[in-house]
Amino acid sequence: MAFNMFERPEKREFHYKRRFYQAEEDKPVGKDGEDFDPDKFADRLHRSWSSHRMSRQDRNKFPLKTVIWLAFIVFVLVFFFLKFFEK
Repeated sequence: MAFNMFERPEKREFHYKRRFYQAEEDKPVGKDGEDFDPDKFADRLHRSWSSHRMSRQDRNKFPLKTVIWLAFIVFVLVFFFLKFFEK
C-alpha cells in the first residue's frame, strides 16, 4: 500500500501518427549521393571506436607518471616517519 501526501496527475502520452507518408521518398542518402547503408555505417563506426580505444590503451600501457608520484609520496612518508618518530 502506497501512502501519498499529494495526488499526482496521470502521465500524459502523445501518440504521433504520420499522415501522407511515402516510404520511397524517405530513403536516407549519404554525402556522396548514394543510398545510405546502415551496415556499412555501423562497421565504419565500430572500426573508428575500436581504433580510438586501442590507441588510448597503448598510451596508458605503463603509467610512469603515477609510479613516480607514488614513489614520491612513499619517500615523503618514510622521511617524516624517520624524522619525527626515530629516537
